[in-house]
Amino acid sequence: MLTVLEKLLFAHDLRLVLLAALVCTLSAFAGFGLLVRARTAQGRHRLIWLGVAAIAVGFGIWSTHFIGMLAFHAEVPLGYDPAITALSLAVAILGCGLGFFLATHGNGRSDHLLAGTVVGLSITGMHYIGMAALVVGGEIGWDSALVIASVLLGACLAALALMVGATSSHAGHRLTAVGLLTLAICSMHFTAMAAVDLSNCFAVTTVGELSASQLSINVGLASVLILLAVLGGLYLDARDAMRPHADAARISAISTKLELALTHMSQGLVLFDGEERVVLVNAQLKAIFGIPDHHAMEGMQLRELCGLILQSRGDAPTTEQIDAVYQTHKHLMASEAGGEIVQDLASKHTVRIIHRPAYPKGWVSTVEDISERRKSEARIAHMAKHDDLTGLPNRVHFSDAAAAAIETADAEQLRLAVLGIDLDRFKEVNDNHGHAIGDTVLRMVADRVAAGLQDGEFFARVGGDEFAAFKLFKDEADLYSFISRLEDCIRTSLAFGELNISVGASIGLAIYPQDGGTLEKLNSNADLAMYRAKESVLESVCFYQASMDEIARERRSIARDLWNATENGQMFLHYQVQKSVSTNQIMGYEVLLRWNHPERGPISPAEFIPIAETCGAILPIGEWVLRTACRAAASWPEPHKIAVNLSAVQLANADLAQLVAAILVETGLNPSRLELEVTESAIIGDKQRALHILRQIRSLGVTIAIDDFGTGYSSLETLRSFPFDRIKLDRSFMVDVESNRQSKAIVRAILALGRSLEVPVLAEGVETSAQLELLSAEGCDEAQGYFLGRPGEWLENKAASAA
Repeated sequence: MLTVLEKLLFAHDLRLVLLAALVCTLSAFAGFGLLVRARTAQGRHRLIWLGVAAIAVGFGIWSTHFIGMLAFHAEVPLGYDPAITALSLAVAILGCGLGFFLATHGNGRSDHLLAGTVVGLSITGMHYIGMAALVVGGEIGWDSALVIASVLLGACLAALALMVGATSSHAGHRLTAVGLLTLAICSMHFTAMAAVDLSNCFAVTTVGELSASQLSINVGLASVLILLAVLGGLYLDARDAMRPHADAARISAISTKLELALTHMSQGLVLFDGEERVVLVNAQLKAIFGIPDHHAMEGMQLRELCGLILQSRGDAPTTEQIDAVYQTHKHLMASEAGGEIVQDLASKHTVRIIHRPAYPKGWVSTVEDISERRKSEARIAHMAKHDDLTGLPNRVHFSDAAAAAIETADAEQLRLAVLGIDLDRFKEVNDNHGHAIGDTVLRMVADRVAAGLQDGEFFARVGGDEFAAFKLFKDEADLYSFISRLEDCIRTSLAFGELNISVGASIGLAIYPQDGGTLEKLNSNADLAMYRAKESVLESVCFYQASMDEIARERRSIARDLWNATENGQMFLHYQVQKSVSTNQIMGYEVLLRWNHPERGPISPAEFIPIAETCGAILPIGEWVLRTACRAAASWPEPHKIAVNLSAVQLANADLAQLVAAILVETGLNPSRLELEVTESAIIGDKQRALHILRQIRSLGVTIAIDDFGTGYSSLETLRSFPFDRIKLDRSFMVDVESNRQSKAIVRAILALGRSLEVPVLAEGVETSAQLELLSAEGCDEAQGYFLGRPGEWLENKAASAA
């Protein structure tokens, strides 16, 4: 019982619940009045009265159910299968007809109980068939106990109602029977609704389903029919009993209740007779069109109503305008199936008007204000095709527009340039100034470019700092003008108070039709050109060239072979000795990866390492390098250290510290003999995350060296953020250190920095004795390079060392 009350109070619109109870009461009242009339009639007349009573009560049961469904706050929007909905109405009418037939032909109490049970079962059958008409996806759940309770309530209370009111004309008995039948219908419905579970369902749309607005029309018509039945029964009672004053008061009360029901409908409703006159209209229709409540509309012709609505829109309609609107609606009303139309009002409201025939003649029309729905649909449609941050078209919108532009280019003999655009130095903006400033930069760039677009030009955001554009053109001068305007908008300094930020852009272009016949191919080729521009020092704008495909295919082929290189024994390790500058003592070895491809021969690490990082193969390769090097070092008789390089991709792996620990345990290498080298560029991608992982590794006893020091833009900040165990001076400073005063000054400064931080410095790329002597004079700790020993396999290194 608590579940039923909770569902009734918190899952239903109580106003519509009261309306359902009212309609139920009216139909029950009419039904029992007509049932008494049928019992006194004979032959064919009795069947007619039984039929009218069955229709009145059947429609009442059906209307109560669907008003209750409109009151129900479902988890998903509900639709209704029209065929099953019609079947539920037929079951209600036929079941009540059979029950009333048994009641009028039976004499004993048991006959009336049986008749009432049949009516109760028809109530239950109508409800569950009506629930079967729901059009939803997923699975509807049921509480079997409440289902059984609903069936028993409907059958038992209906049986009591027929037993009390089937034959008695006494007003008290009739009211008791009406109350019992109303209770039977309502208790069965709301107990059954407490049994239903729609939490696993989702909205679907099928052709021909009844919407909530269409259901409102049907319920409205049913309510009108019930009212007519009630009025007919009251009229008969009044004529026979000669109590005109009492009956007039009763009719007035029922009319007031019907008016209340129509007033609380969410749609406006107007009923026309066969002569196009307004018979019935509710207050909601006047409210939608802004017609004063006191304005009498009953008896108004359709043409007059059209003129009144046009006036309500703030217009001064002409005769021709009124006639045009009139003919439109008359045509829809004349259709056997009715029709609907959507119209915009001057008050920026949008209404949907539905006309349906009301047999045997006339029409019923409903008006629904769909303004908010239209606005929501427009917002959703805009969001689906635009970027939230910048308001620019997104990738989907760009693809649709570019596909249409290709058709235009074909039709008008134009060419189409598709541009891939990637901002330069944008990552520095995010890292140095925060993502809020980065987002503002993106918005400002988007606004500047969008403001300067001309006919045939399109600009979209397709990723984080990636944009795409296209330009329809005939003369190349127009294309170069577009590119120049793009560069000017993007490269212009952006001011944030006292802060000025400059970003650039790498732009790649592919031209239709010579660079590709499909949008997919054009996008791909534009990206290839853009990557070339990004890698170039001198060019920021690159046009696609056929040779780029060869390069891309080459990279893909290498990437494919990388995944199996270690398993196929194609990769091996070289070791380059690291010595003390002052004593020439061997301090350790740097591990260098080499690849001997079976078809291509030796491939430089500078070529295959970036490809391995891009395709992800660097993770299994890096693990193989670390494990192989640790196993080899563990077998050396001397406890020399080994230095293994880590890539940015490896450093981004959250499980790196656990992997290092597992390999050390597996190979038996002392952690103090392992040194991992990382570059500033590997750290700067996600500095906090990278430094956290390095601290975990350092806690194992492994030392950490910063590689290629001096080439990054934030070297001192990086040193301050993490206590590195060694600084490796980049080889680029050793190339001309003997002759270039600036290089010598930088080397001297880095060595002094290492001494002040008490961090040893190792110089890479030592190739002459003069370079070694200079490093010794400046107090460098360690060095490596061809002068001290060329990279080789371990056995070769050990042999050289022994010699």
